[in-house]
Amino acid sequence: MGLFSGADCKDHGGRLAAIVRVIEHMKRELSRPLPLETLARLAPFSPFYFHRVFKQATSMTPARFLAALRMAEARRLLLVSSLTVTAISAQVGYSSVGTFTTQFRRWVSLPPERFRQLARQLAGVSVSALLPVIRGRAIVAGQAHRALVHLDTVDLPGLLLAAVAPRNGGRNEWWTAAPRPLPAALPATVPPGEHRARVLLLRPDRDATAALVDGAPDSFLVGDTELQVPAGDQHARPTALATLTVPVRQVRVTDPPLLSATPLRWLLGVSQAGWRGRAPVADERHPLRAA
Repeated sequence: MGLFSGADCKDHGGRLAAIVRVIEHMKRELSRPLPLETLARLAPFSPFYFHRVFKQATSMTPARFLAALRMAEARRLLLVSSLTVTAISAQVGYSSVGTFTTQFRRWVSLPPERFRQLARQLAGVSVSALLPVIRGRAIVAGQAHRALVHLDTVDLPGLLLAAVAPRNGGRNEWWTAAPRPLPAALPATVPPGEHRARVLLLRPDRDATAALVDGAPDSFLVGDTELQVPAGDQHARPTALATLTVPVRQVRVTDPPLLSATPLRWLLGVSQAGWRGRAPVADERHPLRAA
């Protein structure tokens, strides 16, 4: 997530409060046009300064963050309502359902109706019901891994999801999962380079969709860190596993919403494979969402 540094720390609290105020306004007015100048006046900052401070606080530009909020609300409505895709697109600020569908696929990696089907298949499935299915299959003997992701605490139960994506904005991300207290094993197919690792800890007493669709703050914790994969043969078995220890925390208003459908598809595949007595896929790669 973005951080303030240097001289920006002087009035960090005031600037952060202004950004939070603007984000809350975005959430209330998703159906309306919200140009940069309008958002900057709410802060109130100049458009140039607001753009810079907003990106420092959230790691995204105001326009991309607003688009992400719109897609997050569309995902939620697809799950909990019977509204048509056309109605949902209008409710989150799109005048053209075609444009909305194109943007939804770019961000979420699935068309809206397919996402609705997927999310509803997992609706009502608790994280605790998924844990026995995944346990013992998170790290497969003899399988090559790039790194093991641990949390900075051992006393938090739940399901650990980890995603890795290139820092340069490459078009792939890699997801994996493990029941706590096991670490999540990142696959050896993660290529050399600088990556950003993001983790989600889903609480066992909540439904999987509460975190992955609704974004309910009390249903999961988040964390992130850096991962440097040295250059070499991408397909060769790593000679030594990297170990990442990631601190987790409560979700913040300034955190960009999780939009990729990959963890939902992963969990649905794992749960269905487990219920049928077959071994699930260990990890999944999928194109990242792009505005």
